[in-house]
Amino acid sequence: MIKKEFTSLDDKTPDPTSLPPAGILTLLGCWLYDFMLLCAVWLLAGIVYIIPAQIFAQVDSSQSNNLSTTEFTGPIFYSYLFLVSWFFFAWFWTHGGQTLGLRTWSLRLQTDDGYALNWLQTLRRFLIAGTPWLISLFIYEQIVSNELLPSPYQYSVFLIGFSGLLWKLIDKQKRSLYDILSHTRIVKLPKKSKKRQRLY
Repeated sequence: MIKKEFTSLDDKTPDPTSLPPAGILTLLGCWLYDFMLLCAVWLLAGIVYIIPAQIFAQVDSSQSNNLSTTEFTGPIFYSYLFLVSWFFFAWFWTHGGQTLGLRTWSLRLQTDDGYALNWLQTLRRFLIAGTPWLISLFIYEQIVSNELLPSPYQYSVFLIGFSGLLWKLIDKQKRSLYDILSHTRIVKLPKKSKKRQRLY
């Protein structure tokens, strides 16, 4: 398998394997930023999917105002959103290793040996990082539907989603569980030196 190196215009760029790991608070900021962008992508993807689905499924006017009751918002629709979400992250990860959130905080996702991820590696990273959150959402849905716990204790289940990130607190190399299991890491990029230009 051919490994793709990151391109750089700076000859003084340090060895990618020597770059420091990203901090937890910085990663949380990236997550929030990227999640907001992903919500916008979901909205657009939902429109692209639902309008043709209404036509092919021949949804009548009584159902058009309540799309959750229609037959096309089941496993096929959520599988479609899964693919859209994966492609959203995978495209950025394979093109420079930076989502917009990572770029904002000068971070980059790379393999353990400092190379750019390929599409198969992005899928593995996406599945490993997303599984704890799917478990959290499933448990949360069960709690709400069965009224097992009152708010705000019911939100504690989302600690499962953060468990992989919190692993950085005990790992000697400051890696998350996502990093360890997918053989990737998010690193902090050095600040680019800005040369002062004099105007004459």
